[in-house]
This record gives sequence, structure tokens and C-alpha cells, in this order.
Amino acid sequence: METRCERRGQCEIGILTHDGHVFAAFGSSTNGHNVTGYTRLRNGQIALTRWDGSTMLACRSQVIREHLDGSIVLMFRLTHGRFVVGYALDDEGMLFRGELLTDCDEDRARHEAVSLAEYWSQIDAEDKADPWHGEPGEPDDGDYPNC
Repeated sequence: METRCERRGQCEIGILTHDGHVFAAFGSSTNGHNVTGYTRLRNGQIALTRWDGSTMLACRSQVIREHLDGSIVLMFRLTHGRFVVGYALDDEGMLFRGELLTDCDEDRARHEAVSLAEYWSQIDAEDKADPWHGEPGEPDDGDYPNC
């Protein structure tokens, strides 16, 4: 199995080659105020990394809320009243989806972080309940031959 990462501007594509098959998926990205990355515990703080594990954002982080399922609401403090806030399924190696907030205070950043977490946790719950989104011909028994 081989892995590699390709960057195109602010987007990253993770590529995995296994048994002669090539698989690709979007990795970390910044697009406008939207931020996507992966969580990593480093020196007692949560950092955001790219698909290949390199650092994307390492600054003061704070877990705003932890849920029973292990998901977390995060806030990263930047300078000049800026924050990156969002939601991840865990604090180690999991997808982070969030936004860059500018010209705001900590209370607003916390509120926005919780709102984003509610939005993404609802989408995750819908995906878990119906991963194929009702598409015709979808497997219904969880067994996916020929994939």
C-alpha cells in the first residue's frame, strides 16, 4: 500500500494505491472562511493537520464541549480577534470541519462553534442512518461486494 498527497492551491487530495487500485479523497482545505483538516494531539494541544500529517494549524486550542460519542467542539485562537471554530469526531486523527471567524470576541466564537457542531453532527447522524442517501440500487444489507 502506498500513500501520497497532492496539493492544488488551497486544496489537498490524498491518494492511496492498494492492490493495483487507486483511491483518492479530498484532504485538508481552506476555501473562503471554510476550513477542513484532521485533528492531532501535540504537546497537550489539538492541532490541525493535512492528510499527510503535516501541520496545518498549531495554536492555542480549546475543547468547548465533548459529547458522549467522542465528538468535540473546538476553538482555535488566532491573533487580532480571529478564531477557527468547528467540529471533529474525535481529538486524534479525525476530520475537522470549521470556519474562520474574523473581528469577533470569544463569546461569539464559542456560540458559532456550538452552532457549527450541531449542524455537522446532524449531517453525520443522517449519513450514518442512510449512507447512500436513498439512491436506487444501493446495498441494503451492509455487505458491499465488488467495492
